[in-house]
Amino acid sequence: MEKLLELKKLKKYYPILGGVLRRQINSVKALDGIDLTINRGECLGLVGESGCGKTTTGKAIIKLHDPTEGNILYYKDGNGDKKGVDIAYMKRRALKKKGIRSKLQMVFQDPTTSMNPRMLVKNVIAEPLKELGNMGSKMLQDRVLELLGLVGLTRDHLLRYPHEFSGGQRQRIAVARAIATNPEFIVMDEPTSALDVSVQAQILNLLVELQEKYNLTYLFVTHHLLVVKYISQRIAVMYLGKIVEVSETKEFFNKPIHPYTHALLSGIPIPEIGMKRKRMILTGDVPSPISPPDGCRFHNRCPFVEERCRIEEPLPEDIGNHHLVACHRKYEVEKLFGDTYGNSH
Repeated sequence: MEKLLELKKLKKYYPILGGVLRRQINSVKALDGIDLTINRGECLGLVGESGCGKTTTGKAIIKLHDPTEGNILYYKDGNGDKKGVDIAYMKRRALKKKGIRSKLQMVFQDPTTSMNPRMLVKNVIAEPLKELGNMGSKMLQDRVLELLGLVGLTRDHLLRYPHEFSGGQRQRIAVARAIATNPEFIVMDEPTSALDVSVQAQILNLLVELQEKYNLTYLFVTHHLLVVKYISQRIAVMYLGKIVEVSETKEFFNKPIHPYTHALLSGIPIPEIGMKRKRMILTGDVPSPISPPDGCRFHNRCPFVEERCRIEEPLPEDIGNHHLVACHRKYEVEKLFGDTYGNSH
């Protein structure tokens, strides 16, 4: 598949200030050297516990946060650029001048706080178009109406404020704003987590429809595994600022390898009466990202830990079919669990 974005050794540390002079005394290692490839036209699900770095990854890609180290390579569409443009440290003006800023967008978890409550919906959607500065007022109005129609809203919604809409409608408005500039890539930061189940399905179907129509690429950030199973072609698992497993969605649910992935899947209820699976119950708490453990980040909660795990960090290894796993004992774990999931999904 054709690459759209590639993260190389990406790090994002947030400084902790202290003392009278407010100097940096430590840092929160939200992202600590992740490698990840996002292919054009796919939906890549990013899952993990709260605080593991999922949202920070998305914000770093679209340049809401500047990374501390590493590279973000963007492979521009249709220009034959095989090398990729490193946007990790590009300034806002340079991104806009090169036409990259409009190609990378984000839909936030809470549409209420991501919109100006004093702006009418027509202005909320028109704001990114005005930033580009290449539309007259008539063309701008027509484009806003077109975007409303694409997400299932009408002209009657133009002159209302965000608080006058339901949660699902606000998320539709957020999606309309995100696709206004004809982006190639959109970060979906848990866009359905605050919605009722029936509304979740409507929003997911809308996202799939838009992806197919405009060949969009999504990074779908969530902790809901069944949602990511429905919408994603590949899934990446994060733990404490590290990517621990990446695989195609079908293989992720049928043949998980990393112990942490097994623990996540253990929490999914099985609808069939009498069906059982081996469960993995984690003990202990997630270590602090201020002082993460040496070696494997997961070793203090892993039932398969050995001495090597405590001192040597495992690197992602392709075990076949583009299935990447960062675990010293991946083959022992695979042998132990066998077909635990094969007949349950």
